[in-house]
Amino acid sequence: DTPNDLEEEDFDRLGTITEGASGSDIQVLVKEALMEPLRRCQQAKQFYKDEEGYFHPCTKYPNCSKCPPKLSSDKPGKDYSCKSCGAVRMSLWDVPGEKLRAPKVVRKDFEKVMKHSVATVSPDELKRFVDWTKMFGQDGA
Repeated sequence: DTPNDLEEEDFDRLGTITEGASGSDIQVLVKEALMEPLRRCQQAKQFYKDEEGYFHPCTKYPNCSKCPPKLSSDKPGKDYSCKSCGAVRMSLWDVPGEKLRAPKVVRKDFEKVMKHSVATVSPDELKRFVDWTKMFGQDGA
């Protein structure tokens, strides 16, 4: 039920890059990948409003070359809305909760998490399991 942009070829690619991972490894990978959209919201320095009035995190900062920078000499309460792209300088905590649209989960989220994860089952252990299954079957002796 999690909003995502994953397509069939994405699942094939994810299957390839998780080759040799245990079920537990994949469970951790999925949990971490599902957190990536929230992390993008937490790290965003600007948000833009869609036509329905929902805020989305900008993927880069500044969102465009005309976005006003936040300076230490600025007076409190200054409006940092960009007249060009419409992005607003704000943090996640400034966005009304009911007006936040978190980004969808994408394949890149899984690939990012995979860069920092390690399979807990070695190739030798996998071979032993495969050999055992060949000898005794899936259900044992």
